[in-house]
Amino acid sequence: MLKIGVLGATGFTGEKLVEILAGHKEVEISYLCSRIQDPVPYGEYFPRFKNIVDIPLEHMDVEKAAQMCDLLFLSLPHTVSMEKAAYLLEKGKKVIDLSADYRIKDPAVYEKYYGTTHLDQKNLDKAVYGLPEFFKPEIKSADLIANPGCYPTSIELALLPLLKENMIDKEIIADAISAISGAGRKPKLEYHFQNVSNNAWAYKPFVHQHLPEMSYVLETVSGRPAELVFVPHVAGIETGIISTIHVKLKPQSKEEQIRSVYAQYYEDCFFVRVKEHLPCLKEVANTNFCDIGFALSPCKKKAVIVSCIDNLVKGAAGQAVQNMNLICGFKETEGLI
Repeated sequence: MLKIGVLGATGFTGEKLVEILAGHKEVEISYLCSRIQDPVPYGEYFPRFKNIVDIPLEHMDVEKAAQMCDLLFLSLPHTVSMEKAAYLLEKGKKVIDLSADYRIKDPAVYEKYYGTTHLDQKNLDKAVYGLPEFFKPEIKSADLIANPGCYPTSIELALLPLLKENMIDKEIIADAISAISGAGRKPKLEYHFQNVSNNAWAYKPFVHQHLPEMSYVLETVSGRPAELVFVPHVAGIETGIISTIHVKLKPQSKEEQIRSVYAQYYEDCFFVRVKEHLPCLKEVANTNFCDIGFALSPCKKKAVIVSCIDNLVKGAAGQAVQNMNLICGFKETEGLI
């Protein structure tokens, strides 16, 4: 059995990781930690895991984690992961980082958006971007995975086939709505139930930290420029991301050709489902699926693409486990269906 550790096991993503790993046939959860000071059984900290995951939840000790585990998930805040990842990699461990610390290849861009100097340039260059549908060969041989962000996962999967085949113009507008769980577990006044319930709002247009990640991946994978306007929103729902993407079609892009391109790219991708209709969040909640649908304007010159994922599963923990399965030679769907 592969021995697994989760650093940061009490956030929404860390908790979801433990939930998925507890049902995985090929792994054993060996180490769980957070900022907690005194050890407590994980099943007492989260009563729903009682008699399921009862190993101690401990204060983070990266040396102990390296001694006890073969592969570690880092569900840590941005700017914190890079220090821990560097140590674990030196000890010969496989690392899947769910923060943004290894997603952006340009250290200057990382510093601009995250406000700190990147401290691990050596491993930044080696990190593999963990979008399995487009980087599967690289993922299989990687020691360090930069697990994609939740917004980028939904938007990149919707756009990459059409960009690669030169079917859409470079000017793209993406409006994405995320569940409140995307903001993390730490308390913030504006995320109090009374403010969030039955509410929604836009934030960080043009400057969101996921923008450089998406721009880099879209242009690098497709080989074509992409001018992306990204407007994220928060909604008072528990889980999910729905991205509505507005594109201009190239003259040769017909509905049947678009559908054929999606079918070609995702034929062997179990977790991407191309729909005949525009998808909705309830169809992907608590799953590792990304559902994609599209509609053309009456003049056939524009299209709306809609992409839905669960932000904590395909947008975070589920995709991380999917990457682990590929690295370790397990069935790609193990623990996820």
